[in-house]
Amino acid sequence: MTDRTPDVARGPARESALDAPCPVCGHRPMVLRSLDLDLPYFGGALQTILLCVACGYRHADLLLTTRREPVRLTLRVERPDQLSARVARSSSGTIRIPELGASMEPGPQAEAFVSNVEGVLRKFLDVVQGQEATADDSVDRKRLAAVRARIEGLIEGRESFTFVLEDPTGNSTVVHADTVRKVLSPEEAARLKSPEAVFDLADLAPADEEE
Repeated sequence: MTDRTPDVARGPARESALDAPCPVCGHRPMVLRSLDLDLPYFGGALQTILLCVACGYRHADLLLTTRREPVRLTLRVERPDQLSARVARSSSGTIRIPELGASMEPGPQAEAFVSNVEGVLRKFLDVVQGQEATADDSVDRKRLAAVRARIEGLIEGRESFTFVLEDPTGNSTVVHADTVRKVLSPEEAARLKSPEAVFDLADLAPADEEE
């Protein structure tokens, strides 16, 4: 395990043989390397790398080991500086933008990331642009083009919107003075998905389709 940052590593890296076949070439054993970390925003974490010495297959993962109170973080974005608000999303965090009808939910391969509000909007934009490029129907292309233009407008600050981040583990945060933090009830937390990030864009609407 290389290129680790000394101030976040806790203890030496560990290496062990895993009696499992490589998913690419079938060689066994696999090599499992792990390292305890103390990450800004997230706290305790375990970094793992699964490696095949025969074909070079490599799979990295980051597992958060700290659990806090389930939380909903809400930021009403009305000024350009709020687009720069730091967003730390754990692998169990759900991001919603109600005005767009868009959400990013966790799944089996979800990874934690640190970005900002604008960066998250660009993740949604990338998905819409991909769908627009592959759409077969002209009606769908027109709708997706309108959605793309609207997201671009949010990025450029032409429209206010609400940024919501919910996490049943409490390991996500939105770093801005205007962020409203609410502890979720057990019932509210149970309705959230837990750890592949799944983008729900089915309800994405251009500005002229809002009620």
